[in-house]
Amino acid sequence: MIKIPYGIGHFPTLRYGQYVYVDKTHFIEKMEYLSTRYLFLLRPRRFGKSLWVSILSHYYDIQQATNFDKLFGELYIGAHPTPEKNSYWILNFEFSGIDTKTLDTTYQGFFNKVKDSIQKFLLKYAISEEFHTGILNKQSPNAMLSNLLAVCSEEPHKCPIYVIIDEYDHFANEILAFHQGDFTSMVGRNGFVRKFYEVIKTGAMDGVVGRFFATGVTPITLDAMTSGFNITTDISRKPQFNEALGFTFEEVQHFTDLVCENQNCDKPKIFQDMKNWYNGYIFGIEAGKRIYNPDMVLYFLNELQTQQKYPENLLDTNIASDYGKIAKIFKVGKEQENLTVLQKLIDDREVSAEITEKFNFERNFTKEDLVSLLYYMGFLTIKKRDFMGYLFQMPNYVIESLYFDFFGEYLERQIGEAWYDIGDLREVMRALALAGNPEPLAKELQNALKKLSGREAIQFGEKNLKVVLVTLLNYSKAYFVKSEYESEKRFVDILLLKRPPVEVNYQYAIELKYLPKKDSKQKEKIKKEAIIQLQAYLQHEELQKLENLKAFVLLFIGDGYELLMVQ
Repeated sequence: MIKIPYGIGHFPTLRYGQYVYVDKTHFIEKMEYLSTRYLFLLRPRRFGKSLWVSILSHYYDIQQATNFDKLFGELYIGAHPTPEKNSYWILNFEFSGIDTKTLDTTYQGFFNKVKDSIQKFLLKYAISEEFHTGILNKQSPNAMLSNLLAVCSEEPHKCPIYVIIDEYDHFANEILAFHQGDFTSMVGRNGFVRKFYEVIKTGAMDGVVGRFFATGVTPITLDAMTSGFNITTDISRKPQFNEALGFTFEEVQHFTDLVCENQNCDKPKIFQDMKNWYNGYIFGIEAGKRIYNPDMVLYFLNELQTQQKYPENLLDTNIASDYGKIAKIFKVGKEQENLTVLQKLIDDREVSAEITEKFNFERNFTKEDLVSLLYYMGFLTIKKRDFMGYLFQMPNYVIESLYFDFFGEYLERQIGEAWYDIGDLREVMRALALAGNPEPLAKELQNALKKLSGREAIQFGEKNLKVVLVTLLNYSKAYFVKSEYESEKRFVDILLLKRPPVEVNYQYAIELKYLPKKDSKQKEKIKKEAIIQLQAYLQHEELQKLENLKAFVLLFIGDGYELLMVQ
């Protein structure tokens, strides 16, 4: 049994513990040979950023020189060491876990984090104790850091410092949705965040800060960072660093081969399911490969190895709680306008926008800003270039399910009560999945529509009817729900596919139609067209391969419906 490094962000623990490691150390070489020495790299949550910070810290730390062979000897960088290995004092900062209830608590949390990091640095590199009190008693983070760098620039302490920051934007992301005024004060011209980075820039100009690396999720504080420290380079979207964090298919394949070495695995099925659930990310339009979320892959393989079967839930609960922050994003700016983007994503599965590289919250928060924020946080990824920007899509099933969960909760808030009953929904899906009977589903949808009708949340037509049905189906967790599934360049309204580890007897193709009562005379014409359309879909090669596929047309006329099975 191999040791899978699920949840491990400390490099020596991984290496000394003999965990399997996907060697990314050639990216150290790529970073060092760039012309700029001050970098930041953004990636979504749970994408291996903290492990990368740990790798850099141990590779460049002068105190880790004696451990170099143990840590890196078998890796790429061990055979190709760079000129600057083990030649810096490492000053680490990490800004997660700050209490962001008020501006005061945020400042105090930031202050404490800076002080704690500086104190550890002073002890680690044996800076003379006569300097400790003078540095640590300063009354602001920038003053503490400025004093430290002044001491380190003089003999006998003189040694270049590599400043490495993890979660540089974490506290800012937390307060943005609810305290935008505090956010602006924090990152503005006289804000403590900007002053902190101004000190780092001064240290770089004086030569005491030899290198700088910061990582986080979004660029929302980059305006403050680059205004105070305008010599940095963002490598997040550079094609040569697309694969620096996360796994390629080949790396997923290697991990899976190791896990399945002593198990009877259906590897083609495993690869397909992991592709559907965890793949899809791309961080630069010129990048060649799409990237798997590494935390999700390691969770899946760890469960597969220890339980010797598929995990009960293909979505790691730790990831679900992190990505549950989607609700906060939609509160930034004008919530109602943001929700039009949400409905478009749920209905069309894609949205067009340009990428915002620096956010300016002194102006209106736009659709472009919202889409960009969703992209940086991993809720969207690049599909292709668009006419005047990019076309974005949901990267995988994990993210799709989170969107639907959020939209369902939004509908519930709008009407002030639950718009479906989970117990009833289980019985509905049991009838659908095991008995091949879609009638209870049609009735459940009808009940939901009656509760939602007349609300501002949704104005009913065929598209919004589909949004509600797809949201309802996603809540059941019984099927992969594919809306507008493309087959031979035509689109099936809804396709319900088997979703491991749930066992179902039937899969479904659904054609959904809606007529206002005033147009009910067109009923027979619409029914005939829908049946012909669905029968044509059923002849497609992709759908022919699906086992036990049933098909039906669901036509709503006002608040009534007709259900027609199609052969």
